[in-house]
Amino acid sequence: MKILFMVFHFPPISGGGVIVIVELANKLAELGNDVTILAPKLDWNGEIYNPSLDSRISIIRVETPSRQNMKVAARRCYFSIKEKANELIKDSKYDFILTIFHPFHLVPKAAVACGQKHNVPVIIKIDDAVYEKSKGLKSIQRRIEKIINSKTLRKASRILVSNESTRNLVSKYYKISTDKISVIPNGVDTGNFYSRMEPSNQIIFSGVMYYHRGVDVLLESASTVIQKIPDVQFVLLESGPEMEKLVDFTKKYSLTKNVKFLGWVDRKQIPEYLAKSAIGIGPLRVTDVTKDALPIKALEYMASYLPILATSGTLSPDILIDGENGFFVKDTNELAEKIIYLLQNQNVRSKMGQKSRDIVEKYDWKIITQSIIDEYKKCKD
Repeated sequence: MKILFMVFHFPPISGGGVIVIVELANKLAELGNDVTILAPKLDWNGEIYNPSLDSRISIIRVETPSRQNMKVAARRCYFSIKEKANELIKDSKYDFILTIFHPFHLVPKAAVACGQKHNVPVIIKIDDAVYEKSKGLKSIQRRIEKIINSKTLRKASRILVSNESTRNLVSKYYKISTDKISVIPNGVDTGNFYSRMEPSNQIIFSGVMYYHRGVDVLLESASTVIQKIPDVQFVLLESGPEMEKLVDFTKKYSLTKNVKFLGWVDRKQIPEYLAKSAIGIGPLRVTDVTKDALPIKALEYMASYLPILATSGTLSPDILIDGENGFFVKDTNELAEKIIYLLQNQNVRSKMGQKSRDIVEKYDWKIITQSIIDEYKKCKD
């Protein structure tokens, strides 16, 4: 098959959403499909992500107005990317268009416009369904975006979401029939992750340090844990808007000996860091973004045989089963208590880690990608 994959973010841009796009494109190509990535040209000054891509993937970047300002380019890319997609579809028949939805950019709007014009099915995969609540002028902008996005989603052939909770949210918020929405989660390349199966007192957080991730909650628990387990190590991968505050916090409370900020880490090195760890830390603050989430890092923790700790109401219960492959916690005190408990009980930790691995097997990208192909077949039928 020939697949046109229309996206807003693509390497060298980094981040969890880009990882999903790359993994998905590679697995579609490995299944024998020809994949064309269509993305806007954007100026990027952040950490560089340079993944390996399958030879069946071709990349086309489109000149975009305001390319130096990503928030503006997110809206202004619509006409240029639509024009290029129309040109590509006219010259080379595609079986279907795949695109990734985020409420702030208009690539999915361009995708459905092209799909309708050329009678090509359009599958929209939603990773971030809604924004966090806003006030003032920003709330007016959000209402306008909601109207645009509702029309876009209604025109899609199929919509994919990560879990049943998001399915219900999308249906209610955008007024979309649930019949059009299928639950197909993100995945993980399980073959890349492993465990050293050695005793470890290393706690790991992997991900951009946004406020909604709650890394400050983890650091607030650190003093209590250190009192019980002096050699514990909190290892934080990547950086982000909250990092400076978090570094200042560790200095203020004399935590620098036990807390390591490693900054940006090449994707190829992440499995080794996870393999050396004892516990993976999920979201520790409940927001519209983290509620019932299924982030890539959680799947990678699980593939690395790690029990997970996260605040109640964040991770989807599909991946964190309380008391079986980790714990949901209420507050800083309970977080510290569970960290201490797991570090002091190797057998419990090992059993929970094995349960994580057992659960995550069904989230292998090979299975997830085939499910997306099956959704295309529904469009044909």
